[in-house]
Amino acid sequence: MTPIDRPPYSVEETAIIRKRQAARARVMGFALVGLCVLFFLITIVKVGGAN
Repeated sequence: MTPIDRPPYSVEETAIIRKRQAARARVMGFALVGLCVLFFLITIVKVGGAN
């Protein structure tokens, strides 16, 4: 298998790729924080409901 001969990305292409990566990272971060909050609230409700 031979590697594909492609010149390196231009400055504009690199900026677009980095912008997409940053947006994706933010979305994943918000999803992770949301799940943590959800699990915390579920735990509080379950523990609070035991009394």
